[in-house]
Amino acid sequence: MWPELLLCCSEPVGQNPIVLPDDRGKAVGVMSKALQHFIKKAQADGVVAGAIGLGGTGGTSLLSTPFSGQTEPYVKTSDLVLFPSIVDICVINNVSRVVLSNAGAAFAGMVIGRLERFQESCNEGKKGTVGITMYGVTTLCVNVVNERLKKEGYETLIFHATGVGGKAMQSLVLEGYIQGVLDITTAEVADYVVGGVVPCDSSCFDVIIEKKIPFVLSVRALDMVTFGLKHTVPTNFQQRNIHIHNAQILLMRTTVDKNKKFAGFIADKLNNLQQRSVFACHKRVFQHWMLQESPSMILRLLPTGTLLNELQRLIQINEDRQVKMYPYHINDPEFATALVDSFMEICS
Repeated sequence: MWPELLLCCSEPVGQNPIVLPDDRGKAVGVMSKALQHFIKKAQADGVVAGAIGLGGTGGTSLLSTPFSGQTEPYVKTSDLVLFPSIVDICVINNVSRVVLSNAGAAFAGMVIGRLERFQESCNEGKKGTVGITMYGVTTLCVNVVNERLKKEGYETLIFHATGVGGKAMQSLVLEGYIQGVLDITTAEVADYVVGGVVPCDSSCFDVIIEKKIPFVLSVRALDMVTFGLKHTVPTNFQQRNIHIHNAQILLMRTTVDKNKKFAGFIADKLNNLQQRSVFACHKRVFQHWMLQESPSMILRLLPTGTLLNELQRLIQINEDRQVKMYPYHINDPEFATALVDSFMEICS
């Protein structure tokens, strides 16, 4: 039975037959890979609505005694639900019966909800789902973009650019839930390059490149790097220009040299895009009221100006990869309108 099952579920590897090792640990590894391949294929084919697993440390995915501890490495950016079994599940008793029943009922409810949402989406006839990144400093822009996209018939998903937010968006792009992206807030790149607490990783933008979905990029919030409490700021940064955002978050101003590195990282990624894309550049760094309240803010123009100039220099423009310059601040409603116009254009 096992050879036939593994052959059916496993990803083909050359001409060698799939063999289940005698060693238990190695055998579990082979079975786990076969299960992953089967579930991915079944999901792609639209024949699976959910997955539930139970067992010990050798085969646990969802319900087990060990999962009462650290769960972040397993959950990551997914909506995986974990039920600690409280007692061992080798036998059914008055405790395990309740735990298993609750897990089963929750699973059934999630599957029914998913099927109902699928039916609703088919009936609504929406154009697709668009992922948008946001920070406090881009909220005004994102609000206008969000409302406009909804009026145009799109569903929108807004992600706070706090490291896990960007990774969650990329995960949903990979899984096919998102069909277009407006990356308005690229703060995670700054934290990745400098060493802040809300970074992306080296694979940032790679899923968008792989999936070839419509992509509009702007670059706001690269003028700051995020740290936690004061003791989390590295010693070599202690004398830098640091702003207290709140009791838990400190923001450090970025330098000209680092902005050049941000531009290099982003441009390298954009130059690998094969789909239609737009880099939308907002030429005004500050709104008029900011300069009126604090004229010294003009001194902060140089790093951001360097970033924008470097991006224009490094991005390789072609028929599908465009750079558009706008005489607005990112939170001006005219700029938000221009972002959506660009997105609609590359989707047409």
